[in-house]
Amino acid sequence: MGVSITCGNDMDRKLSAFLAVARVGNLTVAAESIGLTQPALTKTIRRLEQEVGAALFLRSPRGMALTEMGELFFTHARAIETHWAQAKEEAHARAGGMLAEFRVAAGAAYHPRIVPLLVRRLAAEFPDTSFVVDFDVAGQSLPRLHAGELHLLLGAFVQEVPEGLVTKKLIDVEVSAICGRDDPLARMPRVRPEDLRDRRWVIYRRDAYLRERLMEYFIRNQLPAPRVVMEIDSLAATMELVTGTPYLSAAPTTIIGAPESRGLALPRLEEPLWTFPSGAWMRRSTLEYPVLRRALAILRELTAIPSRARRTAG
Repeated sequence: MGVSITCGNDMDRKLSAFLAVARVGNLTVAAESIGLTQPALTKTIRRLEQEVGAALFLRSPRGMALTEMGELFFTHARAIETHWAQAKEEAHARAGGMLAEFRVAAGAAYHPRIVPLLVRRLAAEFPDTSFVVDFDVAGQSLPRLHAGELHLLLGAFVQEVPEGLVTKKLIDVEVSAICGRDDPLARMPRVRPEDLRDRRWVIYRRDAYLRERLMEYFIRNQLPAPRVVMEIDSLAATMELVTGTPYLSAAPTTIIGAPESRGLALPRLEEPLWTFPSGAWMRRSTLEYPVLRRALAILRELTAIPSRARRTAG
């Protein structure tokens, strides 16, 4: 005999109740988060389990944990929640709805130059919208974009595009070694991989791929592992530690601008440390928002401008 799951508001209440408990594992906290009493939440979960015909949670004094069936149900419930939210979002966008707040996260390649110019122009054209910008590594921000906490993510294309998201390529990012202006590498007409042997490196800790790709460069060129002596949480501090010291670092060339003005230099490597495609990530359901369409147009302009000219753009 088939299982009959009720629809409409009853389904919405049960779905919300199930997701709340699954996420926090505590009935009291979950009940408060969705505005129910604990007895009402307990009754809702029991009714859902009766309809499904299986236990979705393991009960213990420590809280509620998903059963194997509960894990399966959680996967589908999250998908329903996401599709429902994105359906409402797309309808709002297609109806010409305006966003009160536009939230952007950007990887290192976009930090100091591209994103400030983008937001400055958007703020001038959309005065009724406020803007929030986070600087983060793309891979770490994708769950936030998928969950609706962000509207636009700028960063590397380092993984498959999850369902509901779309991408627009903007640039191929070249990652170079960075040294102090007076470092011997800065005066060399050509820097071979061998010239990086035994140098000490300071790297940006928040980029999980950086150490891995640096290691791959050294392996590819049959060099011993790079000597990473510091990992710094701030990109600006990483650059500051290189200035006037024998340390090297690695970063996208797009963030450097005029390196000599900061006491830095880009050695003329025979080959870049690595390159990767990068661009905009967004939810398909937001594509009709005017502010997002305009953001993509501005980004195409900014990424077509040579880096030294961006200082006067916009």
